[in-house]
Amino acid sequence: MKALILSSGLGTRLYPVTKTIPKTLIEVKGKPLLLHILEKLEKSKYVNEIYITYNIRFEAEFTHFLKKFKFKKKVELITDKKISSSSSSIGTINFFVKSKNIREDLLVLAGDSLFNFKIDDFVEFYGQHGQTSIAVYDSKDKSEIAGKYGVVELDKNDKVVGFEEKPISPKTSFVATLCYLLSNYDLHHLHKKDFMENAGELIAHLIDHEDVYGFLFKGKWFDIGTHEDLEKARKEF
Repeated sequence: MKALILSSGLGTRLYPVTKTIPKTLIEVKGKPLLLHILEKLEKSKYVNEIYITYNIRFEAEFTHFLKKFKFKKKVELITDKKISSSSSSIGTINFFVKSKNIREDLLVLAGDSLFNFKIDDFVEFYGQHGQTSIAVYDSKDKSEIAGKYGVVELDKNDKVVGFEEKPISPKTSFVATLCYLLSNYDLHHLHKKDFMENAGELIAHLIDHEDVYGFLFKGKWFDIGTHEDLEKARKEF
């Protein structure tokens, strides 16, 4: 299985820090965010190839990162020169699928998120259903996620039965993290319509056409989008 880590954003909400370092290489607990994710993927018995998208502005930083840290599995960098004219996460995924002629299930992860569940637990959850699955975090507090994240509703069988992008009044406390396992069958949906930007649009589209399941994991999850998010992760992860 191939894994795609989305790391080409400029992280403007973290200025001035991200003027000189890409967001995914900011350190938390003594390690770059990206290294935390790669170490989890290294432990997976299912993932054998890892691809990282990045913005050409930070080519030197990412190249240095790969030279500094050695990995047992194949890790390949993909610059935005090779992605597409679109900076959207969906545009990036779609270009990767086409350029690499992906015909297998694809694990997609945000490069600016931290989590402590095991990748293989997620993959095995997917295997139980054989349908596109997303990792879901229970924030326990609707007020904390209102207007900030995509929110999902799950039925008793873990099927996603509702999705809203950044609702002001969330129906649940379940956050749709950007950790997807897209079935090879569902990949054709990437070019079926014009998506705007957010990867959540793909999930919203899929649940109207296919079955999608939510892997409700226990533990911690941090989406590093702001200085406040970063400080919280440094304290609590």
